[in-house]
Amino acid sequence: MAVISLADYQGYRHDFENFISQRREPSTLQEQRRAALERFEVLGIPSGRQGGWRHTEVSALAGLCFNQASDTPVPATIIPSPVGPQRLVFVNGRFAPGLSRLEKLPPRAVVTNLNEALSSCPKLLETRLDALPGLEDHAFMALNSAFWQDGAFIHLPRGVVLEQPLHIVFYASGADTANYPRNLIILEEAAQAAIIEEYRGYGHYLTCPLTEIHASQATVLDYHRIQEEAPPAGHLGGLRLHQQRDSHIHGHFLSLAGRLVRTDIAALLDGEAAECILDGLNLVADGQLADQHIRMEHAVPRGVSRQNFKGVLMGKSRTVFDSLIHVRQHAQQTQAIQLNHNLLLTRQALANSNPQMEILADDVQCSHGATVGFLDAEAMFYLRSRGIGEAEARAMLVFAFANDIIARIHLQPLRERLESVLRGRLLSTPAGAERQAS
Repeated sequence: MAVISLADYQGYRHDFENFISQRREPSTLQEQRRAALERFEVLGIPSGRQGGWRHTEVSALAGLCFNQASDTPVPATIIPSPVGPQRLVFVNGRFAPGLSRLEKLPPRAVVTNLNEALSSCPKLLETRLDALPGLEDHAFMALNSAFWQDGAFIHLPRGVVLEQPLHIVFYASGADTANYPRNLIILEEAAQAAIIEEYRGYGHYLTCPLTEIHASQATVLDYHRIQEEAPPAGHLGGLRLHQQRDSHIHGHFLSLAGRLVRTDIAALLDGEAAECILDGLNLVADGQLADQHIRMEHAVPRGVSRQNFKGVLMGKSRTVFDSLIHVRQHAQQTQAIQLNHNLLLTRQALANSNPQMEILADDVQCSHGATVGFLDAEAMFYLRSRGIGEAEARAMLVFAFANDIIARIHLQPLRERLESVLRGRLLSTPAGAERQAS
């Protein structure tokens, strides 16, 4: 395929025509792809002059050239160990059956890749893919809708329960390459699942994933998105959620690496008593940016949403938390909480926090708050006075702050692995890199 620049729209058009000519898929899907490319051409690469992107320096990627990643085999040893017996693996946006494993699936459950689902259940894809609102003004999500090659497809019919967690791994590699994973998750009435999306890689690349989740009445979903890209990589991802009556989604978002990382979440609580809980942790090192943009839409009465995002910033790093809770006029008795807490380990780190609420109903319980600060001097003094060294005391306090988010993960193997990653990062960071300037 042609090598294209992020700023070369004509190159994208040429690359798109080559790409779509090789795809065998329904005409309605190809029409969706063309519409998405046209939307990208209208939107263009966002700049700092646009309100939602003023803290996201996409210009760091604008001068680089990307071609769609090739089908490169990778050894099984670099793929993270599965959490449970079910695993789907994708390499550079393509399904890797030799690295995947599916066992003990319940009857009627469909867990496969999107390209296979195009053949086995095309009507379901035609009605559910790109059917959710939100992220229409996101240029990179438009690119995903135009260029996705494959991804995970999960359909749980009414009452089906996945007893074991499903682990979906996306591994990227290459120099100046781009990949666009697309995932579609459909939970029919009273279905239940625990799903892990994990993003890893090696090299200099850009990953633009998009996941759509349809949660019908009384569904329960424990959803995890773990982003640990290569240090020079970019990750610009999106998530669309649609919840119906009495559904419950608990989302866990962990950003652990990558040069430029942004996740946009658009959640619509469209059924009474729907509950959406979002917990997140950004662990950012020198020169890295982690960015979350969230729109939580309460459309009907008695919805519940809770957001709790934390950031640990080292070196000259940055985080962004930009979240809007919108409560429509008829969404009475809504309960919504929005929290963002950031711990700066150097004076050079910068945390941008912008919690927002637009409330049109008059019978609600809504609150929000944000903090940005350094380690508690009194807590440090207390630990030092008990004979604990400065570096160990600092690591203990930082671990306690960050692990509050990791401890909310119910899957024990995953939780223990992430706790180990957190401890390793804190121990490997030079003491001078964490010390506050006087």
